[in-house]
Amino acid sequence: MDTHRYIARFLLEADTPLFVGSGSASLLKDALVQKDVNGFPMIQGTSLAGVLRHAFAKQNGDFEDAIFGSSNADIGKGSALKVSSAFMLLENNQVSEGIIATPNMELVNRFYALPSRQHVRINEKGAAEKHGLFDNEVVYKGTRFIFELELRGVESDNSNWNILLQLVQSPTFRIGSGTRNGYGSLKVIGLSNKVYDLTNETDFNSYLAFDPSFNSNLPPEEIKESAEAKVNGYSKYFLNLKPDSFFVFSEGFGDDEADNRPLEEEVVIYDNGKLKFIKQTVIPATSIKGALSHRVAFHYNKLKKQFADENKGKTGIDNDAVVALFGKAGKDVANPNAGNVFINDFYFKNTEIANNKIFNHVAIDRFTGGAMDGALFSEKVSNLLGGDFSVAVFVRNEALTDPNIKAAFENTLLDICNGLLPLGGMTTKGNGMFTGTVKANETPIANYINS
Repeated sequence: MDTHRYIARFLLEADTPLFVGSGSASLLKDALVQKDVNGFPMIQGTSLAGVLRHAFAKQNGDFEDAIFGSSNADIGKGSALKVSSAFMLLENNQVSEGIIATPNMELVNRFYALPSRQHVRINEKGAAEKHGLFDNEVVYKGTRFIFELELRGVESDNSNWNILLQLVQSPTFRIGSGTRNGYGSLKVIGLSNKVYDLTNETDFNSYLAFDPSFNSNLPPEEIKESAEAKVNGYSKYFLNLKPDSFFVFSEGFGDDEADNRPLEEEVVIYDNGKLKFIKQTVIPATSIKGALSHRVAFHYNKLKKQFADENKGKTGIDNDAVVALFGKAGKDVANPNAGNVFINDFYFKNTEIANNKIFNHVAIDRFTGGAMDGALFSEKVSNLLGGDFSVAVFVRNEALTDPNIKAAFENTLLDICNGLLPLGGMTTKGNGMFTGTVKANETPIANYINS
């Protein structure tokens, strides 16, 4: 007999852009995010339950069926865990729950026309596929959601309940598509946790009186830090980088000042019950991931003595280290698998980034060596006011069991921090060089700043 009810209500904040797809498209975008009846982004409970079950099984698989149920004919047990959908937190601590009679139309319009990210489909050779350009909507970084877990069980389920709470608070908790490309990182900034012993009359009456509406009992108790120390099954690499000069992670087009500019996106900030939208300069995780993948192949080939002049050097999905760390995909790929490296998009605050500097260039005629007529162009680049920034990289331990793969990955990180692996665009013009430090699970492994 179930004698206890465990209820937790989480206040989540999107630490990076979020894409939980609806399966729909529009005339302007190839993939749209899931939205509720009021037109605001939401996360289906099935998406949350699937991620939680997968993470729980890896950490505590013996109790997976007892918590999440099983469709096995011999067991036939329903789930003891109820997972709600996550609804967006609007202004004045109001949750987008049910039909809102008089919504803020300015806010509705903001979230109706969400920003989008462009991508290009890569083939098995690591090159762009013809007609492979596509885009998808993303929910603004900083958007907040509330969802609830309820576990039906007994007193001994307290340990499993604590594991569930830790999993949601883990920095590796990610939702939606593109989680290996910087999307979907959610951090818990508020938590309300209550255990009801139904054999106790006071708890029994409190449980009966519990208000299931997300617009009650707000806000949950504030959490200053996520449970980063409780990450299981992952190695955490921490890079502190200082640009040698300028860097640029391009948006792909220009503005009224230059022909090419750094990527900027609007983010949401909750300020005294109001939502503000500000622009911040972005380093996309895909830009870092691509550079890492290419250099990992080099170091792994070097360690394995697979040299190009002997026709043994392998890159892309032919390289064992690249597949183990970054996965492989494609319609012509046998046994595709997801990657094991997780990097977040990085956003600079307005106080951290210097005014973008504009460099003017002219295209050179390869035949005459002179300037080409009408070929003047300009590019914006970025610099830091604070001097440095930090990037966290999480890698599943199962991908690092081969010592050569681990060494190739760590050597690649050392190359970044030693200025040997530039990041971003215009690297042949001297941009994107960094110096820094590397830590592996809080243990320093290199410091090139003072060397």
